[in-house]
Amino acid sequence: MGRWGWEGAGVALAIDEVRDARRKRADVVFRVVVLATILLMGAIFVRVVQLQLAPGDRLAGFVQDRASRRVYEGARGDLLDRRGRVLASTRGGFRLFVDPSELEEPFGPTLEKLAIVAEMDFQEVADRVMAKVAQSRQRVEAGLKPIRYLSVGDVLSDSRVEEARQLGIKGVHLERRSVREQADGVAVASLLGKVGIDHNGLLGAERAYDAMLEADDGHMDFVRDARGRPMWVEAGAYAAPERGDDVRLSIDLVIQQIAYEELERGIAECDAAGGRAIVMDPVSGEILAMVDRVRDVPGLVELTKETAPPPNMPSEHGYRFRTIRMPKVEGVDASMMRNRCVEDGYEPGSTFKAFLWAAVTEKGLAKPDEKVDGHKGIWHTEYGRLVKDVTPKDEMTWTEVLVYSSNIGMSQVTRRMTDAQLIETVHKFGFGERVGLPLPGESAGMVTSAKNFTKYTQTSWSFGYEILVTPVQMVRAFSAFARDGALAGTMVTPTLRARSDNDGEFALRYRVIQDWVAYLTRDAMSRVAQAMLDRYVNRGREKDDPYPFAIFGKSGTAEIPRTDGKGYFDGQYNSSFIAGAPLERPRVVVLVVIDDPGPERVRKRTHYGSATAGPVVARIIERTLGYMGVTPTPMPEALVNGNHGERLGE
Repeated sequence: MGRWGWEGAGVALAIDEVRDARRKRADVVFRVVVLATILLMGAIFVRVVQLQLAPGDRLAGFVQDRASRRVYEGARGDLLDRRGRVLASTRGGFRLFVDPSELEEPFGPTLEKLAIVAEMDFQEVADRVMAKVAQSRQRVEAGLKPIRYLSVGDVLSDSRVEEARQLGIKGVHLERRSVREQADGVAVASLLGKVGIDHNGLLGAERAYDAMLEADDGHMDFVRDARGRPMWVEAGAYAAPERGDDVRLSIDLVIQQIAYEELERGIAECDAAGGRAIVMDPVSGEILAMVDRVRDVPGLVELTKETAPPPNMPSEHGYRFRTIRMPKVEGVDASMMRNRCVEDGYEPGSTFKAFLWAAVTEKGLAKPDEKVDGHKGIWHTEYGRLVKDVTPKDEMTWTEVLVYSSNIGMSQVTRRMTDAQLIETVHKFGFGERVGLPLPGESAGMVTSAKNFTKYTQTSWSFGYEILVTPVQMVRAFSAFARDGALAGTMVTPTLRARSDNDGEFALRYRVIQDWVAYLTRDAMSRVAQAMLDRYVNRGREKDDPYPFAIFGKSGTAEIPRTDGKGYFDGQYNSSFIAGAPLERPRVVVLVVIDDPGPERVRKRTHYGSATAGPVVARIIERTLGYMGVTPTPMPEALVNGNHGERLGE
């Protein structure tokens, strides 16, 4: 090899050595960098863990969970009437809230604007907001977190939302809230009830069907940066909200409005303290309307030790005592707090006679045409108790005992039943047990036990005293007279849910009397109803426009038990009328109770059930059947031309 060959090889070898040296240095540097990076990342990881687990006193107040959840509120289901009309629904709305830590002085102008937009009293807003501002500042001075949220007022009306958006005040914000709205709120409010701030059912149907109406909220989980801003959402971190189920009630909005209007009219005409009304389909048991009204009567006196007269004695001052107890909750209508159609019992008076008359007749203890001594309207029992009749009679048939509502006749004939038979009859008609409507506070009423049953009880029961029933119990029991064919004499189960023909519960039947007894009782009560129509309804109509429907029913008038349990309020009564219509094929049962008709009515002796509640029932039936498209069916000619000048069925 020549000189240049050896020299070229040496140069190449030197170059390779340089490259190897550089590669080794690069490897060392790379390893050092990697190791340094690993150590640095490890240190950062350790620091992050330390900050998460034990950040120290200085940083503890600034550490917050990086994973957040945003909740999306689901819509509560609608309450619908039996025809699918909306009774209560949910919509979106806005409410004002303030951040007390951000509000700036001067506070006066801010509070004035808040009060105007929220439609609240200025002083109420000022007291509420300034208390939280002061409390927030105290917390900051103590090293605690400030108060960041205070709601102001209810959900804003649509006209106020834009005003709120234009306020431009630091610390004043809008939040989205759900709003529960009711259709025709006055007529249905007490029945539908109320929801809370979290849209949970608190009262009425809203509470009864809360589990079905309640929505499932949705959510989204996301990670935030150091400033709290959303960074990303992981797969599967979103769940959509689910709307609650709609519930179709048996209530018919139009019939509810009819019952409400006519009851209000009846209460006003009678100067009454209140009233209750129920309209029920006797075949399906569907409650078509349920109304409870309490009137603010001036001058009512509370029964106290100072004002209470001796038991069963009139007040020497002529007081009109308060007989209806309703809770008082600020900002809530008292009628929404309790539903007296299911919660409050009352002594039914003569409306109760129909059930005992039917039982005596079915057992063969008296025949419809049997003569009964009327004792000219005054009679003493064998144990000395005085019994009187509104319509004195020398003699009556057993049917006329019911028609004339004779206390004397009922007292004498019901004694033919043993105590056990009488108690069994009352329980068989469902008295003393809850109907089972899903409304809060339903009462079972009160039925004297066999242990405490006396001769006095037997006499009292015969004309509807010493027993407490609820309005819904009465319409259930009365359905036995208002059902036809194979259903005649059976008792329906009332419901607040709309029913269909394939509803299993719809097919259940509870036989309480034989069908022929039901028809006999219905026929007798048709004479009572016609007497009421002739005396109190048809007199106010044109001769060529008589009442269009044949109806059957029974009135009742009973003194009101004193709230201290010592006898009865003198001159104060619960007057009622219950009826079915039309006579041949009943479509509705209607009960109206007029609570405590005014003293003038009592003085004129027009406080009886046929004079107070009877016309209200008649008007509800006429309007309801007309709305339902039922063909008018006048009373049979024999009843229309009968002698109804006497006071019947009081």
